[in-house]
Amino acid sequence: MYSVEFKGINSFLVGASKLLLQEGVKRNTRGEVCYELPAPIIIKISNPCARIVTIPERKWNLTLPYAESLWIASGRNDIALIKHYLKKMLNYSDDHLFMRAGYGPRLRFHNGIKNDYEIGFTSHEIRQEGVEVVEVDQFKFIEKIFERDPNTRQAIISINDPAKDFFSSSENLKVTKDFPCTCTIQFLKVNGKLDLIVHMRSNDFVWGASAVNIFNYTFMQEYFSRILNLEIGNYYHVVNNFHYYENFKGLLQTLADINHPLDDSYEYGKAFRNLEEFDQMIRLLESYENDIRNRRVSSIIDFGDDFFNDWAKMLYRFNIDKNFNKFTNPILVNLLSHNTDGYTTEQRPTHTAK
Repeated sequence: MYSVEFKGINSFLVGASKLLLQEGVKRNTRGEVCYELPAPIIIKISNPCARIVTIPERKWNLTLPYAESLWIASGRNDIALIKHYLKKMLNYSDDHLFMRAGYGPRLRFHNGIKNDYEIGFTSHEIRQEGVEVVEVDQFKFIEKIFERDPNTRQAIISINDPAKDFFSSSENLKVTKDFPCTCTIQFLKVNGKLDLIVHMRSNDFVWGASAVNIFNYTFMQEYFSRILNLEIGNYYHVVNNFHYYENFKGLLQTLADINHPLDDSYEYGKAFRNLEEFDQMIRLLESYENDIRNRRVSSIIDFGDDFFNDWAKMLYRFNIDKNFNKFTNPILVNLLSHNTDGYTTEQRPTHTAK
């Protein structure tokens, strides 16, 4: 078992690269060569708000985690939204219409029937002949279980859905391109703060952990800290199989050579106070994203909330004005003012991080 601790995403990038290069064991999987740690790993991030990659060598897709966070929080798994921000997502869809294992429906509309989820912007039809379908909003469960017991150890979200994931309708093993990597998400109050523990069966360092996963889950931790009225605590990323593919070895070597990466953070002030108010803003953001993606709207709207305003502005920048850089978060301002996907380790944003 490996156990490592980092302040934020940038030091994680450097430290995890060193660890994988030193300890990774070569193996062949699905016709490709990868290197994996020979034991599970626990990764602790002590400042979850330090989630924005600012190392230019990583060539990080800055918009994708914001788009995917909306996709997840709104309960969707349609390809229409996410392929717009990353076209290669089509390669992992069985039907090029939906991501079968997309987390959104599993978080917001979990039902446990055999039929796969198919939830998009306007479509939400869950059916299985002869079966009464009961949907569970696991976000609502987290809010309610904390209301009943602020010190609960039961605030767990389950991503796996055996009825959908294990066998086909003919009772053969499921054949799919998309099997969920995340197993559980647990919220815990520790020393008066909200910790988040994510357990993954398998995690690719480049395409998964550093691209979207740690951002998405620490972003979730931040908005749930407001919903539950708790300060943000630590983030724990637990992975049974942590790996990278051979074609990215050069990238890891480059990252491993970086000295003293900076982990600047920013925590937003927020206007929403509970899940109901959060969901109202999510629905507004979902509609806004659909409008700007389809070029029906070309202006910025005010959500009356800095957290949602920056979220919307990131999507606006991608779809409408690629030179836009007026954000509340000074890390984004600095990053995008330099017209780059990252800044060097010597350049520090001029703000006091919370």
